[in-house]
Amino acid sequence: MKSNKMKRAVKLSALGIVMLLLFVLLSWVMQYTAISSETHVRNFYREPENSLDVAMIGCSEAYADFSPPIAYDKYGFTSYNLAFEAAPGHLYNSMLDTFLSRQKPQVVVFEVNGFFYNNDHPYKEGVKRKWIDNIKKDKQWFELIKKEVPEDERPNYYVGLLKYHDNWKHPVLLASRQYQLWLNSRGDVSMMKSFGTRTTTDSAIKKTKKRHHKLGEYGIKNLTATMEHCKELGLKNVLFIRTPHKDKFSPEVDEELKKLINDAGYDYVNFERDENIGIDENTDYYNGDHLNVFGNEKNTVYLGKYLVDHYDIDTTHSEEVNKQWRECAEYTYKVFDVLKKKTLEEEDQQYNEFCDFSKSTVSLKKKFAEFKAKFSDGSSSVKE
Repeated sequence: MKSNKMKRAVKLSALGIVMLLLFVLLSWVMQYTAISSETHVRNFYREPENSLDVAMIGCSEAYADFSPPIAYDKYGFTSYNLAFEAAPGHLYNSMLDTFLSRQKPQVVVFEVNGFFYNNDHPYKEGVKRKWIDNIKKDKQWFELIKKEVPEDERPNYYVGLLKYHDNWKHPVLLASRQYQLWLNSRGDVSMMKSFGTRTTTDSAIKKTKKRHHKLGEYGIKNLTATMEHCKELGLKNVLFIRTPHKDKFSPEVDEELKKLINDAGYDYVNFERDENIGIDENTDYYNGDHLNVFGNEKNTVYLGKYLVDHYDIDTTHSEEVNKQWRECAEYTYKVFDVLKKKTLEEEDQQYNEFCDFSKSTVSLKKKFAEFKAKFSDGSSSVKE
């Protein structure tokens, strides 16, 4: 009798384990936030612990305008763009905490765009999920959900399948995600350390509207909170920057931002009007807010020099780390050569750090973009 009960218990336990594994697998497969944001965030965890000298935190300007491997090649410091598209300023503290959970950066750089969103954008579910759904599921993740999500909505964050279960209706999109994640998994680390661009000098697809930049209540509140958090953590080398944009801050906004940051004891530099970078507004942007690869390389060289000139960065690394970064730099230069050619041809396609640049893949990418465009009118029920 006991033997039969034991066998039954073992079978039930085994079934329970299988069901749990299946549930976890389905939750993973059904998830669809944004593949670029997903990889920018998840690839951070692939970097060896305590191997990064500089933290670059912000929105898409960070990974579009700055290349860590090129900065390493020129100046010897290692860095990572922990950023995702339209990242709101009130999540910057969580992004900083995530960086510090694995790394001990000597300098922390914040791109300030996240403080200039209006009061609606920062709290949209799709925006929050690009960060919350892709960070490590630890105590910080749990506490962040409690802070950012109303109580009745939290189960959908704790158990992803409750949110994404309907995505089985979009197998092509899910298959595309899995394929791109497979491409992304090649190698031990992300070769480009978070990167995204479009191959054009004036995108007809990804245009930006002219914005009236104002550091409103949201911006002041969360910029102040970020600086206070930096002080609580004892961080001294903190730099807030504005990367080059066509749509520039007014002198009044720039001065207000500078005063707030300097009064808190931190540094602020606006690179929008710095002619020494060599940015050509006709050839070095892909839209009003983002540099293309030509602009990225110029800005990386200039910002990298600014960092080593103004902060005492120790660039001593193990031979293993140096070897890995030399490989990343070599790979990045080769990719940039390909992207420069495509940009001169005004291809106007999006590329990220995981992309395959073979002709067949580019053709498939175009076909998928056409398919995905059918869902861009709001009729798609793919949940982000």
